[in-house]
Amino acid sequence: MLSGKFRYNHSIIHNFQDIFNLLPNLKVEQTVKNFSVKTNDYMHVIYVSNLIRAVISLHNLINNKIQTKEIEIENAKREEEARKKKEEESRKKVEDALKKAEAGGDGKAKEPPQ
Repeated sequence: MLSGKFRYNHSIIHNFQDIFNLLPNLKVEQTVKNFSVKTNDYMHVIYVSNLIRAVISLHNLINNKIQTKEIEIENAKREEEARKKKEEESRKKVEDALKKAEAGGDGKAKEPPQ
């Protein structure tokens, strides 16, 4: 605009004047104090909100850890039960095999030679 490439747009200049005229006078001490109080109130609300959000997040984290621990305990119990069941089945198979071997051995000993 100063170099002459652009012309002044009087409506834009008028809007700038309105904007600057509507701004509060910050040289009045009461206005500065009011703005400070309002800003402090907003900052306090933001601080308390963040504090509450952090507490809730920590609470959820603790609950999650407790649930994870309970799931691990349940899984360990299931694995232990499965292991015991497998051992019992193996023991039964061995006992059955021994009984069959004993029964088969006794049967062969009782047969007369031909």
